[in-house]
Amino acid sequence: MRPTFLGFEASKTALFASQKALDITGNNLANINSKGYTRQRVDQVSVNYMNPNTAAGYLHNQVSLAGQGTNVLGIGQTRDKLLDTAYRNQSADIGDQATRSAILTDIEDALQEYDLGEEGNGYGLRDAVSDLFDALEDFSTDAGNPTFAAVTSDAFESVVRSIREANEALDGVAVKYKDQLSTDVDDVNSYLKEIADYNKRIREALVSIEYTNEYGPNELLDARNEVLDSLSAYGEVGVKYNNDGTIDVSLGSKTAVKGLEVDELMYSENTDGTTNVLWKSTASYADTGNGILSATNKLINGRGTAIQNGTESSDRGILYYKDKVNSFAVRFAAVCNNTIPDKVDADGNILSYKKLIGCETDSGEVFPDMHVDAGNIWITDDLDKSATYLLNDNGKNIDNSGLLNLTAKLTNTEYEFDGFTGTFENFVSDYTIKLGSDISYINENYEAAVTVGNNISEMRDSVTGVSETEETANMLMYNRAFQAASRMMTVMDDLLDVIINQMAV
Repeated sequence: MRPTFLGFEASKTALFASQKALDITGNNLANINSKGYTRQRVDQVSVNYMNPNTAAGYLHNQVSLAGQGTNVLGIGQTRDKLLDTAYRNQSADIGDQATRSAILTDIEDALQEYDLGEEGNGYGLRDAVSDLFDALEDFSTDAGNPTFAAVTSDAFESVVRSIREANEALDGVAVKYKDQLSTDVDDVNSYLKEIADYNKRIREALVSIEYTNEYGPNELLDARNEVLDSLSAYGEVGVKYNNDGTIDVSLGSKTAVKGLEVDELMYSENTDGTTNVLWKSTASYADTGNGILSATNKLINGRGTAIQNGTESSDRGILYYKDKVNSFAVRFAAVCNNTIPDKVDADGNILSYKKLIGCETDSGEVFPDMHVDAGNIWITDDLDKSATYLLNDNGKNIDNSGLLNLTAKLTNTEYEFDGFTGTFENFVSDYTIKLGSDISYINENYEAAVTVGNNISEMRDSVTGVSETEETANMLMYNRAFQAASRMMTVMDDLLDVIINQMAV
C-alpha cells in the first residue's frame, strides 16, 4: 500500500525544485552583463528508493514506494574545460604577437627611417647620409668654396647626430620595455597569489558549507577562472583540478601554484643590459612559453644570429638594431678619417689624413684615435671649430681628389657591416627592410591569432554566457512546472477529501 501523503511529498519537491530553478533563472538574467559570470543550472534527478537490504533499485514488490518526487543535486555551471584551455592557449599567442608588434613598431619609430616630412624626406640616418652625399658632390665641384665646406660640415654633423639619436632612441625603447617587463612580472605574481587565495577559500567552502567537488561555490569559481584568463596572456597556462577543489597551475614548463603554495617570478637585469625572468625558488630561467613575458624578454635581448651569450636571444630585437647602427658608426668613422689627405710629402705621398669623426668623452672633448661607437660618435674639434678644416691648405689648393674619393667611398664602395656586405645606403636599407618585413609578418600573425581567439571566445560564450532568449524560455517552463505541481497538490487534496469525508458516509 502506498503512503497516504506520498503524492503530496512528490508535489512538494516539484514545487521547491521549480522555485529554485526560477531563482537561478532570475540570477542568470540579473548577471547577463556581469564580467566573468558563468551561466548556472539546476541539476535535478528523480528520487530513487533503494531497499537497504538489497542492491536492487525499484523492486517489483516496491511499487508502492515509487514516485517520491525530484531531488536537486546542486547548482552547477555550464562550463567546458576544453574550451577554457583553448581560449587560454590562444590568449597567450595573442599576447605574444601583440607585444612583439608593439616593440618592433617602437624600434621602427626610434630609427625614423619610414617617417616622412612635409617634402617627402625622412628624418632617419638614411636621409642624413643622402644629404651628405649631395653636399660632397657639390663641394667636389668647387673644393675651395667656404660655403660648400660649411654645408658639408653641417651634413657630417647631421649624420653623426642621426646615429646618436637612433642609438639613444633604441636605448629608450629598451628602458621602456625593461620597466614594462618588471611590472608584468609583478602582475603575474599578483595573479598567482590570487589563485592560491581562491584555492584556499574554495577548499574551505567545500568543507564548511557542504559543497561537493562537482557543485562548488560558483561565484568563487568564476572569480578564479577570470584570474586564470588574465594570467594566460602572459604565458602558457596549464590547469590541474584537485579533489579538494583547489587547482595546480603551471606557467610554461613549471608549476607555479600547487594548491596553496606559490612559486613567484623575479626580474633581474645583467651588467651587459640584458634581462632575466627567473623562478624565485631556484633562481633558474623561467620558460613561460608564448606570451607577453617571453616576447618582451626575447626582443629586449634579441641580437639575431650574432648572439654572444646564453641570455641573449636569436630574435631580431633591440640589440640587433643597436648593433646595426653601431656597425654603421664604426665603419663611417673609419672611412671619413682615412680618405681626405692632410699632410703630403714632396713626392706626393700621404703622411696623414684629416680626422673628421671621433669619440666624444664625458668632458665633451672629441678624440679621433679613441674607439668610436654609436653612443659616442661626433665630429672632431677641428671640424667643429671651422668648416675650413675641410679645405686643402685653407683653400689655396683646390685639388678635389680627396673629396671625390670620399664621395666614392661613401656612395659606391662596398664594406662588411655586421654580417652584410654592401654600400652604406644599402646597409641601412637592408636592416630597415628586414624590420618592416618583421613588423608585417608579426601583424599578420596577430590578426590571424585574434580571429581564431574571437572564434574560440564566441564558442565559449555560447556555453558559459547567459542567453536572454534561453533564460526566458526556461522561466516559462519552470513557471508552468510550478503551476502544474500546485495543481497536483489540489488534486491530491481532492482525493484525500473523498477518502476522508465522502467514503463510507
